[in-house]
Amino acid sequence: MTRFDVIGLDADDTLWHSEDSFLEVERHFVELLTPYVAVGVDIPGALRATEQRHLPISGYGVKAFTLSLVECAITVSQGKVPANVVGEVLALGMGMLTEPVRLLDGVAEVLADLGRDHRLVLITKGDLVHQSRKLESSGLAHHFAHIDIVMEKDEATYRRILGDLGVEPDRFCMIGNSVRSDVLPVLAIGGDAVHVAYHITWEHELVDHDGSIVSAETLRDVPALLR
Repeated sequence: MTRFDVIGLDADDTLWHSEDSFLEVERHFVELLTPYVAVGVDIPGALRATEQRHLPISGYGVKAFTLSLVECAITVSQGKVPANVVGEVLALGMGMLTEPVRLLDGVAEVLADLGRDHRLVLITKGDLVHQSRKLESSGLAHHFAHIDIVMEKDEATYRRILGDLGVEPDRFCMIGNSVRSDVLPVLAIGGDAVHVAYHITWEHELVDHDGSIVSAETLRDVPALLR
């Protein structure tokens, strides 16, 4: 028995690995830029500031990240970065767009289990084309009755999605790795949520909370927890 009709799931770092690639590219980016940047310049800090400034314009995802890489490279080097290095930076971003999807352990089994007595929906942020391609290549798309790739996960977005689905908040539970995006806004509208932590959290997704949220160590623990 379950008290939920609809289960929502995040995608990046909940169903498949994602943040690892961003960190690996950032490391390569710092190595590429260091010879052209004055000693003491905080390249990772400058990149994060550029990403934050771009969010209202380009949103989330690899394409937005790549634009931030290029602008940051030009800015921190004071325009000294050569064209071939900018090309290497672009190649890093293209590599992220074309890399294979790496599912987290047990994802397919958990979705099959939850799908036996829940309607499953995917709610994820990011670029429409890239996220759609990842979902299709993941082999998981058939588990979901509804897919929403959104600009932001806030209270208004969740209210809109639940309205489209015709489900009351108290019959909905969201599962994801971000307290900021997958848990707090759902709780605020009267729904439930389960936080399944990933070993890396993007700085933008970090948020203070009272620690009382429901958590699971792994996605495999979620079905029993919900029931």
